[in-house]
Amino acid sequence: MSLNSVLATALILLLAMAGRAQNRAESAPVAESDRPFLLHYPNLENPFGEVLLRNEHVVLQRLVVPAGEWEGVHSHPGNQIYVHIKGGEWTGRLGGRIEYSAIMSPDGEVGWMDAIPLSAGHDSGNTGDTDIDLVYVTLKGDGPIAPGIEHSPQVYPDIPLQPELENERMIVQRLRLDPGQWTGPHTHPGNQVYVHVRGGTWAERGGGESRPLSFRETGSVGWLDASKPGESHDVGNAGESTIELVLVTLK
Repeated sequence: MSLNSVLATALILLLAMAGRAQNRAESAPVAESDRPFLLHYPNLENPFGEVLLRNEHVVLQRLVVPAGEWEGVHSHPGNQIYVHIKGGEWTGRLGGRIEYSAIMSPDGEVGWMDAIPLSAGHDSGNTGDTDIDLVYVTLKGDGPIAPGIEHSPQVYPDIPLQPELENERMIVQRLRLDPGQWTGPHTHPGNQVYVHVRGGTWAERGGGESRPLSFRETGSVGWLDASKPGESHDVGNAGESTIELVLVTLK
């Protein structure tokens, strides 16, 4: 290969790398106020993923780790949970050394993340053969947002919710709703977020009538305010597939 050919090839590679870097920067616009609460996976094509929901209390961020890829050394801000939309096989490194290997995470798994500084050299990778899709729920404050209130788990009269996690910051529960099932009339205390592990078609009923609600995609999220005084509602699965969601009540 001639010198000119080598130089031309090198120039093409440099332009491709620059274009890829530009695409990364453009693919995930991030508000400066949210940066301290977001994960940054430097090895991924979209290192900040997608910010799904943000307000004064919380940020919800979705990240996809392709099969065979490592996230790159990164930090965690703490006060956050992860929800696996699509689980898979994880391997982790700390300071360049393998910390754990081939750990299987099922769909819907929930876990708490403490703070990890960048200096720790924390890295994790998808060593399985399918993409891993997860949503992080990160609290912005260092303390409860309603410390003077006694918080209880959400209750649905006709469907049990499975407890996943509870600490001084949040209560995490999981709901499975088969086609045709209804939760029963209930209220919400507010300051809640939900994450659909499996989406579907919702309906709401009251006064002897039911009406369809919007279809919720797998991986979609939302915020729930407090129910109005004296008002309750009943929701159900009006579709043909099971709905699963993780409900987080902020304390």
